[in-house]
Amino acid sequence: MTHAVSDEPDGIEVGILGPPRVRRADGTWWSLTPQLGDLLVALVLAGPEGRSAEWLRRELWSHLPTADKNPVAQAVRKLRRGPVQIPKPRAGGNYRLELPASRIDALLFRDGVAALDADTSTATVDALLGLWRGNPWERGAGLRPSAWSDIRIARDRLVAHVRALPAGQRAELTRWHRFCEFFASEAAAWREEHPVRERPRRKRVLIVDDMIGDALKGALGGVYDCTVVSSLSDWKMMLEGSHPLDFDCALVDRHLRESMDDQSGEIVLNDLRRLRPGLPTALMSAELPYEDAESVQNRLGVRTVIPKHNNKDGAMVPLTVLVEKLIGPS
Repeated sequence: MTHAVSDEPDGIEVGILGPPRVRRADGTWWSLTPQLGDLLVALVLAGPEGRSAEWLRRELWSHLPTADKNPVAQAVRKLRRGPVQIPKPRAGGNYRLELPASRIDALLFRDGVAALDADTSTATVDALLGLWRGNPWERGAGLRPSAWSDIRIARDRLVAHVRALPAGQRAELTRWHRFCEFFASEAAAWREEHPVRERPRRKRVLIVDDMIGDALKGALGGVYDCTVVSSLSDWKMMLEGSHPLDFDCALVDRHLRESMDDQSGEIVLNDLRRLRPGLPTALMSAELPYEDAESVQNRLGVRTVIPKHNNKDGAMVPLTVLVEKLIGPS
């Protein structure tokens, strides 16, 4: 990889590693309003599965005052005039962005980092650094932070790769210091020539949940390193990105849609059983299948089945206690 973006003059390109923008066919860049930018980011991060109008309205518009009864459709029409390729979904289908990964900076970055190895040239590393134009998480967008998990993981892997380079090779990077400026609160540690001795490795927990994943991460984050996946499409993107799945435990909700009309969590558990046999896993659900707990454990290979309950103050009871027992001492 030697170029941050495609050289084809008539190609539409999308950038979300900084303020969201679209390159039009005439080569000019279109800077998006916050609402259109949020929609574009959501569709990029959703991957080929896309997002339903209901999901987009709930995640991006529920906190905003609007007289429009259908803000999603209005915003999609504006993006299409951009023009951004968003096919009209079938009845009940999802909106999705129809654009190759090579024309989307975040996906180009994710795939480029996945290909890094000891023989990767400094020019390639520099090109990956150059894809960033700012810190996209400073925008205060409505999208949940967990939606960015794959991109954050890729960013941290690139930082680790740069820090492991010999001083001479690192000095050849022309975009490293600019990249660090985008993440000032974290960059002081990145720039240390002699990193502080690493702390003992904390146990890593995979949380797959569309509703309370971030709350669980908050409850467990003081003791464990938690990664939150909020949808089946995010999980598929993690697998496609060759994530090492180096977790010590996985907590998987059975339903990954608010309507609880699916059992997508069981797909995740079956994938983990195939790819990480022996990994301690737990099935979480507010609505358990019509079979006894022992049968569920045997069928899905989970260590335990955890019913989800909320008290009137919103605290998870007794979920966190059961989770800590499953994970064991830190």
